[in-house]
Amino acid sequence: MEHCKNPWKNSCHSESIKLYIMVKGEMLPICKQCWTHIAEKDVEW
Repeated sequence: MEHCKNPWKNSCHSESIKLYIMVKGEMLPICKQCWTHIAEKDVEW
């Protein structure tokens, strides 16, 4: 099973994948907890 690959939090190994984001041409799985934090950030894709 795959785990979260949050590019801003390398220590997350949750397997509760909520969605995928594309970063630098790579599809990264993101867990529910990390997505909540990412969605609140002021980050441009």
